[in-house]
Amino acid sequence: MEDIKCYVQDDGYSVIEIDQQCGSCSGTGVYKGIAEKDGVGVVCNTCDGTGRKLFKHFYKVFEGRKIRDDVDRVYRRTNYVLRTGKIVFNKGTLNEVEIDMDKEGVSYLEFLQGKMPNYIEKLQCPMLADQGACHNIQGFVERCNKLNDGWLGFIPECKYLGNKSDCWNLFNTVKMS
Repeated sequence: MEDIKCYVQDDGYSVIEIDQQCGSCSGTGVYKGIAEKDGVGVVCNTCDGTGRKLFKHFYKVFEGRKIRDDVDRVYRRTNYVLRTGKIVFNKGTLNEVEIDMDKEGVSYLEFLQGKMPNYIEKLQCPMLADQGACHNIQGFVERCNKLNDGWLGFIPECKYLGNKSDCWNLFNTVKMS
């Protein structure tokens, strides 16, 4: 296919170039939107009137996972600053909790061997940890909304946050089935 080019640059990055039809003007070179009235169009900003758009993707070929020498422990993503040792989270609030981070997550060696860390359930609810997965569990988000008088607009303000273990039980039961 002449419209797709693949090559390797001197810096080691591979490049894929695709000469594609402009999506903004459907290849016409002329854009017509809500501001352009009957019989009027404007030169397309995306392709500058050519009707074509050159897409370039730069990448390094994956040759296996690389090793880091600056990591001892691996955790799932959170909305908190993480470190090893004991940490007090949400200090001075009703949700204050001390967590021994050396007992959470997995060692870097375990991670390299394929073990993935669990969510830190004492730290956050399932909606904060993995909102996408919660939306895929039938009725989960609706339950959150119901517990918050019909609508949960800002997850950290959930009225049920102090009982997040109940939410984790539901999350883990469905995820394991």
